[in-house]
Amino acid sequence: MKKILTVIAAIFLSTTMLLVGCGPKGLKDNPKTADPVYSNGGMAVLKGDYVYFVNGFKSYNDLTKDVDNVWGKQVLSAIYRTKVSDLNKISHDDDGFLSKAEVVVPQMVGTENSNFYIFGDYIYYATPNMQKDKNGNLLNARSNLCRVKINGTDNKVLYTTEATLTQANWSMYELDGTVYMLVYDNSKIISINASANKAPVILNKKATSTAFISNDNYIKSNTEANKTINGVNNYIYYTRDITEDDADYGKAGNILARININGGAEEIVCADGENSYAINTAKNGCIYYTKTNVATTVAKFCKYVLSEQKNKVENNESEISYVTYSKTFVLNSNNENYIGTDVVTIDEDNNIMLVKNVNGVVETTYIYKASSKITPINVYGDKLFYLEDSKIYYINVRNGADQTPLKVETNDKTLKTDITTFFDYDGRNAYYYVSYEAEDGSTNYYLNRTDLNANTSESEFVGVFDKDHTPKKPDEDSDEKWIK
Repeated sequence: MKKILTVIAAIFLSTTMLLVGCGPKGLKDNPKTADPVYSNGGMAVLKGDYVYFVNGFKSYNDLTKDVDNVWGKQVLSAIYRTKVSDLNKISHDDDGFLSKAEVVVPQMVGTENSNFYIFGDYIYYATPNMQKDKNGNLLNARSNLCRVKINGTDNKVLYTTEATLTQANWSMYELDGTVYMLVYDNSKIISINASANKAPVILNKKATSTAFISNDNYIKSNTEANKTINGVNNYIYYTRDITEDDADYGKAGNILARININGGAEEIVCADGENSYAINTAKNGCIYYTKTNVATTVAKFCKYVLSEQKNKVENNESEISYVTYSKTFVLNSNNENYIGTDVVTIDEDNNIMLVKNVNGVVETTYIYKASSKITPINVYGDKLFYLEDSKIYYINVRNGADQTPLKVETNDKTLKTDITTFFDYDGRNAYYYVSYEAEDGSTNYYLNRTDLNANTSESEFVGVFDKDHTPKKPDEDSDEKWIK
């Protein structure tokens, strides 16, 4: 009887908090504006005493207008919050349900392209667009990029994409007190001054690659970290094809250019008529790209140290690797003399390698040789997370050669790994989607987490079950926990 009352209470709580979240007054006990934010841009973001998380996964495919993704009615895939103690504990009752969780954004956010950001008193998130075209077709493959107060009120759509969004195709950061939203939408680069709620600015209409700065941790009081660094963060770097107006640069290769985040004139960084550039990422005060000689097809992985002045790329370029790999991750800089020269790569033989260029000499360290196929997930700090045999492993890539990776303990639960956004890491906790079978036999995916710093790591449920999604309760004489 106790278990029945518990699940009834859990359903009542989620319904009650849903109404509170979308009411005019909003949620109470919100974090302070200046509270630090950790793991920004993922599926679980920490601010103040709360972890804000996507409440499970729901695909944007096969949605129905006026039925799905209606503000105020969405539970699965919405953004919820629950309190976290100083000891990194979240509270569960005896049956495994969260003791208290509140809905903040009652719209779909946990989709194939899930991620959200918190800056100050606002949450910025992507959700499937639910409008129809002139032929009555639902445009749910597009995304609405929205802003809502952290108490769940005053929700606004800032931009609607023309193409299907990916997690890598939009980002947010603050420059000198102004919050910007950047979107790579098809071939267009869009900049939105989210602080002033201004109309979107099209920076370039025919970009072929770009990369936006992404800072996982945001500390508003740290003015040095958030201010413009020598003016370089004011620019968006991208590549584009050569046009007839670029006759001075020849016809081969392409052009690496930049433009101010608020618009203005394009500045050509490099166009030598010999090489083609494809941008990989932007971090460490650099942009990283693959440079391919058009005539010889020889490719190199390079970095370009950003500068406020528009210098030619040859003056700021250095080569990191003379070999191209299927996947390359740039590490955070940890050396003042060799800024951002370390990358992690995985080759076709499933070798994980650390590659660096020190004074023109390429050094390769073989960290781990897998016996089966490796699927890299992402690098967080010095940790590379990857899938091997449907299990999640991680390894500190700076700890030398021939290491033994560590496994993320998931208690043998069934993971959802067929989407690119199934995993997140906040510097301590690994988050991932787990399968739960409802009493009616349907399968639904909700968030779990594992504390990698705990003495005994185990997977724990982080979510609120939608109507009819609660798993069947164990028999009364069973010692099995209801929600694991």
